[in-house]
Amino acid sequence: GVEVVRLVADPAGPLFPDGQPRPKVAAPARIDQSRFDRAVDLAEQSDLVVAVVGDVIQLVGEGRSTATLELYGPQRDLLDALAQTGKPMVIVLMSSKPLILPPSTQSAKALIWQPAPGMQGGRALARILTGKVEPTGRLPITFPRHAGQLPVYYNQIRGQHGYRYADLTQDPAFAFGQGKGYTTFAYGKPQVDGPDTVGPEDTVRVTVDLTNTGQRPGTEVVQAYISDLVTSVSWADRELKAFQRIQLDPGQTRKVVFDLPVSEWTLVDTDCNRRVESGQFQVLVGSSSRREDLQAVTVTVG
Repeated sequence: GVEVVRLVADPAGPLFPDGQPRPKVAAPARIDQSRFDRAVDLAEQSDLVVAVVGDVIQLVGEGRSTATLELYGPQRDLLDALAQTGKPMVIVLMSSKPLILPPSTQSAKALIWQPAPGMQGGRALARILTGKVEPTGRLPITFPRHAGQLPVYYNQIRGQHGYRYADLTQDPAFAFGQGKGYTTFAYGKPQVDGPDTVGPEDTVRVTVDLTNTGQRPGTEVVQAYISDLVTSVSWADRELKAFQRIQLDPGQTRKVVFDLPVSEWTLVDTDCNRRVESGQFQVLVGSSSRREDLQAVTVTVG
């Protein structure tokens, strides 16, 4: 493997103005070529590579913010070299922030994000990697492809930054709500169970059929978002309003029901009042906040 950081003297000097000693600061570790080559040789002899990368304690916590989200030290070089072996690779990312992975990692068979895993983190990771438990977590944040994309949170103001940069898409690497397990799921088309026109005090029931299309039992996190199609003020493109964790056996289908109060489909108007506006809304149901993972049904608020 590789070291991540080395500790060096603070460029500001060995002492604070009051005479107290300054702690050493982190700098990128240099590559130990023999250790680096050894890791690649072991990967080439293996059936599967589990590459653990991310932050170390010197890069986490108060007063330790990093100026970039890139992998620190020679970790990027190691991932590139491991990917070039052609061996199946699982990446375990231990970080307290959404670090940016190199393009070579797109060939990885799986990515496990394990932020602040704690004392039992190794045992939990082993149980996930060996398939003894089903990974059912979903991302609570969005991971960018590049620091220049920021902000990339899913519920941005519609049209705030256009749809791309001159040299880069605005599509994130991994989106809020995204995640996979050891089986697959198929969604039916969502339906409104009731009138298509409702009032601000009503509750809209939306249903969708969910099927486990894989070979193992699994849990899917079904998510429901609301999008106000035309607003009097700038507002978020979509907002998560509900989610359900649904456990299904292989081949099993279940109707998932969301009861969504229209009173929660609000925005803040020019007078700083939170209210529901009349007009068309989309209820978006799917597996993550990505538009391509969502199906829409339209409801009119009169």
